[in-house]
Amino acid sequence: MRLPPKKIEEILITVLGEVGKPLIKELMSKQNISEFDLATRTNKDIKIIRKLLYVLYNHNLVSFTRKKDKQKGWYIYYWTLQPESVSFSYVKMKRELVEKLKEQLASEEKELFFVCPKEGTRLTFDQAMDFEFHCPECGELLGQDDNKERIVGIRTQIGQLGVELEELMQVRKNRRKEVKDKRKALVARKKKIVKKKVVKGKVEKKAKVPVKKEKPVAVKKASGKSVAKTASKKK
Repeated sequence: MRLPPKKIEEILITVLGEVGKPLIKELMSKQNISEFDLATRTNKDIKIIRKLLYVLYNHNLVSFTRKKDKQKGWYIYYWTLQPESVSFSYVKMKRELVEKLKEQLASEEKELFFVCPKEGTRLTFDQAMDFEFHCPECGELLGQDDNKERIVGIRTQIGQLGVELEELMQVRKNRRKEVKDKRKALVARKKKIVKKKVVKGKVEKKAKVPVKKEKPVAVKKASGKSVAKTASKKK
């Protein structure tokens, strides 16, 4: 399952922050690019680039290969973005967000909240009691918060994320089926080729078997004396 480039960039920015945006663009445009080239292209110090790359690597979002510089003797690392891993990370993030929203929804439905009309400070019932229902920032009397709209908003967000996750799962399922079907077709094609070779080999072997010729049977002719003797006896 592959996400659009814009979505991939958005996910990677959530991991690295805005400071990693130039690096992300370079990684998305080229494979097996050295960390020194990345530093040059982004106009950033090599240490900063390495730090950002290791953050992505710890999230399994990039891979690397290394080659030894024959002249200088040290290893140079070449980095490649892993779009499939980014997709997996994206789904994981969405699932975690859904769980957090569900916890928040349960809290909103269960708790009573009080809010400061001046500062906007929002406290639970127990917290408000600790401050005798006065704002800890300005001392203003707290009023009970009507969180009906907030609850509706959270439920809507959970529903939208649920639909998005279902679509992503369907795309992943279709992708896996496509890969599986291709693998089956490849195996069937190989078996067919092997079968043809076996049949062809048997036919060729059968055609090369030599036909045995029958040896002529030697017939002994009776001598003249024997024939004459037999004739005289008959008379």
